[in-house]
Amino acid sequence: MKHKKKAFLLTTLMCSCQLAYAQNATDNQAQNNDIERISVTGTAQSRYVIKESSSLTGFSVDFLELPRVVSIIPEQLILDQKITDLAEALRNTPGVSLGDGFGGTNDDFLIRGFRRNTVYRDGFRRATNFKTNLSNVEYTQVVKGPASITYGQVEPGGLVDIATKKPLAEERFAGEARLGSYNDRFALLDWSTPINENAAIRVVGSIQDAESFRDFTDIDRDTLSISGTFDLAPTTRLNLSYEYRDESRPLDRGTITVPTLDGRVVVNELLDIPLSTRFGEDYEVFESNFNFFDATVEQELSDNWNMRFSAAYEASSANDLQARPLAVAVFDADGPISDDGFIEFQSPADIATNINEGLTGVFDDPTDQVFLIRRTDGNQNADVDVLYLNTIVTGEIQTGNVTHKIAIGGSYRDYERKDNFVESVNSDGLPAAFGFSGIPLFDISNPVYGNLPTDLNADDFARRTFTSEDYGFFINDYLVLTDKLGVLIGGRFDSVKSGYSDGITAFTNGASTGVDFDLDATSAFSPQLAINYKLMPNASIFASYSEAFAPNDSAADTDVSNTEQFDPENSEQFELGVKAEFFEGRLQSSISVYDIQKTNVLTSENGVAVLRDGQTSEGIELSISGQPTEGMNIIAGYAFTDAELEVDGVKGNKPRNVAENTFNIWASYEFQGGALEGLGLGGGYFFVDDRFGDDSNTYTLDGYNLVDLSAWYTLATPGLGSDGTVRLQLAVKNAFDEEYYSASGGDLRINIGTPRTVVASVSFAF
Repeated sequence: MKHKKKAFLLTTLMCSCQLAYAQNATDNQAQNNDIERISVTGTAQSRYVIKESSSLTGFSVDFLELPRVVSIIPEQLILDQKITDLAEALRNTPGVSLGDGFGGTNDDFLIRGFRRNTVYRDGFRRATNFKTNLSNVEYTQVVKGPASITYGQVEPGGLVDIATKKPLAEERFAGEARLGSYNDRFALLDWSTPINENAAIRVVGSIQDAESFRDFTDIDRDTLSISGTFDLAPTTRLNLSYEYRDESRPLDRGTITVPTLDGRVVVNELLDIPLSTRFGEDYEVFESNFNFFDATVEQELSDNWNMRFSAAYEASSANDLQARPLAVAVFDADGPISDDGFIEFQSPADIATNINEGLTGVFDDPTDQVFLIRRTDGNQNADVDVLYLNTIVTGEIQTGNVTHKIAIGGSYRDYERKDNFVESVNSDGLPAAFGFSGIPLFDISNPVYGNLPTDLNADDFARRTFTSEDYGFFINDYLVLTDKLGVLIGGRFDSVKSGYSDGITAFTNGASTGVDFDLDATSAFSPQLAINYKLMPNASIFASYSEAFAPNDSAADTDVSNTEQFDPENSEQFELGVKAEFFEGRLQSSISVYDIQKTNVLTSENGVAVLRDGQTSEGIELSISGQPTEGMNIIAGYAFTDAELEVDGVKGNKPRNVAENTFNIWASYEFQGGALEGLGLGGGYFFVDDRFGDDSNTYTLDGYNLVDLSAWYTLATPGLGSDGTVRLQLAVKNAFDEEYYSASGGDLRINIGTPRTVVASVSFAF
C-alpha cells in the first residue's frame, strides 16, 4: 500500500512538471504576503521581513502599531537553513524550548515556559499532532502570550500558527532535491499557475526517505497539497485547499537516567553506551495519515467592510506500538541476573529482597548492572474526525476624530477521537512478573532485542472515545485616537463541552466497571486591553493585558465514574515593550518584558483531583530580523525566562525543559556583483541553557551550543525563463558535533540531540 501511495504522489508531481513546462513559466513573483522572489542578485528583502499581522486582532495591523509580540519565521529562512520540521524552525524564536514530543514523533515545545496544547494551521486549531512537514508552509508565526481572543482555548505562553502556501498571481515552477547524512533523501516540487483571469491553482508535493544516527531507524514522509483560488464575482472569492500527508517514523524514547548517590544521571554518561543504541525495539513505529480540507469564501460587503467564512474538515488515522520503559533496575556486578535477563532465585525471601534492592538501588560502582523493565503497549486504530466553522467580519467606522478598526467573529469545532489502547501485562496488571517468566529484563549494556510480545490484537481491548464540542465569539476594536496613539479593546466568550467512554461494558457485583460520561459545558470570558504609542516615526512603545483559558475536563478522583465539573484554567499576562524599525523599515526589532500567572491547574494528590495555583512565568525577550543592507539577512533573539510551578502543593520548582537563557542568531550575505555575484554564505549559533529534566527538579540536562553553516551559489538560467535560477547549496548542522540532550519526557525518556549532519541540495525556480 505504501508503494502505491508513493506511485500516486510521484505520478501527480510528474504531471505537474509536464503541465508547468508546457505553460513556459517566466516569473516567480508571488502576491501572498509579498514573500516570493529569488534572483541571482540576492534574496528579496520581503522574504525576511513581514510588515503586517492579523493573528491577534482579525484585521491587519502594522508591525509598529500592534501592541503585542508576534515572531515570524519566513520560508526563506527555512530554505537557507535546510529545515524540514517545525522543531528546528522554532530555534529561531526567542523564548521557545523543546519537549520530548512522544518519542520524537510530534511537535512539542514550550513558549515562555508553558507547554503547547496544539499547532494551528491557517487559524484552525489542528487536532492531530505530528511533526509538521514544512514543504507546504509559507511562513510560521509565533504568537507570544495569551491569545484566546481570536484563537480560543490556548496555553498562556503563546501558540504557533503555520500559514500554508496559496496560489500565486503569476506562474511559477520550483523544485529541490536534497541528499544528506544518514541516507536522508528529500525531493520537492512546487507549481503555481493561473487558469484564467479569475482562477489559479497551486500544487506542492514532497517525498522524504531517511535513516538516522539511531539504530534501526527508517523515516518515510510523503505530502501532497492542492489549493485553488476562484473569483466568483468582482466582490466574491472562493479559496479551496486540500492537504494529504502520510508518515512513518520510529517512536524513539531516547535514553534514560539512573539514580546515583549524587542524584539521577543520564546513563550514557556513566556507562560506555553509544548514542546510537536504542533501548526499544524495531517494531516501535508511529504511522499516521492526515487529510485536511478547507473552503473559504471572502465577500467584500462595501468599501470598508469584508466578511470571511471558512469551513474545514480534518480526518486522520494513526497506529503506534512501543516498548515502554516502566522502571530502572540497578544490580551489583554479581547480581542474580542470568545472561538472558532472567532473575535467578529459588527462595521467595531472596527474590523479594533482591528485587526491592534492584528497583530502589543506586548506581554507585562502575561495575553495576543497569536493566530496564519494559512492556509493549500503544494506541491502535486511532481515528480523529474534526469539523471546523469560522466566520469573521472586519471593517472600519469613524466616530468623530477616532477611527475604529473592528473585527467580529465566531468559531465552532466538533471533535471526536476513537482508539484502542493495547498493553502486555500479567494477570494482575502489574510489571512485577517481568524478569521471571516469559519477559526478561533488558540489559542496556548488552541489549537483546525481540523478547517482548507483539501479538496484541486491538479487537481484544476496549475502544475508547473522546469527544469535545466548543464554540466562541469575539470582538476586537482598535481605536486610532491620533496619528501616534492607538488602543486595542477586545473580548471573547467560549463554551466547551467534552465527553469520554472507555467502551467497557463488563459488570462486577452488579455494578458497571465501564466509564461513560459527558461533562457539563465550561464557559469563560477572555478580555484583552492594549495601548500603543509611536515615540517617533520608526519606534513605538506598548503595554498590554490579556487573558486565556483552557477547560479542565478530568474526573474528580481515581474513581473516574464519579465525575465533577471543575472551573477552567485561567491565565493572565501583563506585558510592556518597545518596537523599532531601522534602515528604512528593512530591519525590525522588539524588546518586551512580561509577567504571566496561571491558576486553576488540575492536579492529583493521593488519587484525588484538586485545583492548584499552577505556574508563573516572567521574563524578557529581544528579537531582531530583516535585511539591513542589500544582500545581508539576519534573525537574532535572546530570552530570559524565569518560570515556576507548584508541585505537590509546594511552590518554587522550575518546569522541566524550560531554559532560563536562550540565544539565537542566523546571518547570511549574498554577493551582489563582481566575480562572486550569486555566492551566498550563512551561519547560525543557537544556545540553550541548563534545564531541569523533571518538574521535581531532581536532575539537570546540561546546556548546549550548536553552530550551523551554509553556502550556496545561484546561477541565472535564461533558458528557464527571464528570471530562471538554479541554486547549489551545502549545509552543515551542528558543525562542531556537540553531544547534547535536547529534551526530557521524564526519567526514562531523554531525547538525544542529532550529531553533525551534512546536506547537499540542488533547487530551481522559474
